[in-house]
Amino acid sequence: MSSAPALRINADRLNSTLQSTCTQWGALSAPSTGMRRLALSQEDKHARDWLVQECTSLGCRITIDQMGNIFAARRGMAKDRMLRQPIGMGSHLDTQPAGGRYDGILGVHAALEVLRTLHDHQVWTHSPLALINWTNEEGARFPGAMMASGVWSTKSSTPLEACWETRDKDGVRMKQALADTGYLGETPCDYTENGLQAHFELHIEQGPILEREGKSVGIVTSVQGMKWFAVRVTGREGHSGTTPMPERSDALVTASRLIAAVRDTALKTDLGVATVGVIHSDTSSQATIPAGIDFTIDIRCSTDEMVDELASAVFEAFDTIIEEESNGTLYVVQRTWGLPESKFHEHCIAAVRASAVREVGEQRIMDMKSRAGHDSAWTSRVCPTSMIFVPSKDGISHNPNEYTSPEHCALGAQILLDSVLHYDKRLKQGEW
Repeated sequence: MSSAPALRINADRLNSTLQSTCTQWGALSAPSTGMRRLALSQEDKHARDWLVQECTSLGCRITIDQMGNIFAARRGMAKDRMLRQPIGMGSHLDTQPAGGRYDGILGVHAALEVLRTLHDHQVWTHSPLALINWTNEEGARFPGAMMASGVWSTKSSTPLEACWETRDKDGVRMKQALADTGYLGETPCDYTENGLQAHFELHIEQGPILEREGKSVGIVTSVQGMKWFAVRVTGREGHSGTTPMPERSDALVTASRLIAAVRDTALKTDLGVATVGVIHSDTSSQATIPAGIDFTIDIRCSTDEMVDELASAVFEAFDTIIEEESNGTLYVVQRTWGLPESKFHEHCIAAVRASAVREVGEQRIMDMKSRAGHDSAWTSRVCPTSMIFVPSKDGISHNPNEYTSPEHCALGAQILLDSVLHYDKRLKQGEW
């Protein structure tokens, strides 16, 4: 039997599998590396079916929960009932409408490569290991990012039934999409019913810091807090040719000032980042003064307190603008989603650090806070968790030009393997 420290992942197999599956299921016609694999679409179903088949061939037990999360568990040698919960390796297969091949997808493929490597060498861990594909992490089809991991954690403000009722832009309910793809499982989507010892996630950084600093690995210690808001601005419809300018109540003009204030306030306060990503007009008629505009705000800061402070500053700026306009336009705000600041567990961080140092040395690693949301943010509320970052070329993500080199993909997968083996060994020895 091979000894665990000598195990090496198959870099060629990892990268070949990643590219071939992305080419088959969800590839955009141009650019060649672009992806559109929305959650519970036919492309996502095909990728899921393939993943289940691959994991089954490795002897894994497949569990599908009520949110379509896939748990592929490889048995461990532990006799202790408390150690029969698996150490998880999770990420997601779904993408943005025009995304790339690495965000989320790399983490799932790296977890598969870990299972393949252990299978090839017939190495058995003490605790079971589980590959996890979390459903609708992107929130691109069904609004609400990290949706299914949030339900699983029981800490999200959006429970199972509310997620099931969420509809895509075509009016399809999420529960129906789960049923249509064959991934409406019976296992409760609840960590108390289907739990993990720990959760590790390999992900691309999605930013420029590692590349800029000349580092190869990010040891992720936390995820910043974030909140999303829906804003509706109302005015009064009127004829674009006959309504005098001083008598107009133009919702779009007011909304444009409010949207600019989101950016200006984030710059002025330097508390974090704020983005308007969706804008919709009720009428969209060239000859009509708009009376209703909807837009979204995404606010992200290092701490929950800073998120609230920035949000308050934005809405104070809104009030000033409404007063200045003084034309009958109004706005209302609804908070639609939030992710509290998440701090990762010292034991998982230590496992990643030890593995990264062994691979690349102290000089090529750095501690990082994730500025994007990840499923690990929710798992960290209920089980020890950490993440591994590898560089993103030019910091590009959520974009067809997203790219991480085959060498960095393989490095991240190797550190994922070593991290779960390190954690498992410490559990076996009773140290954690």
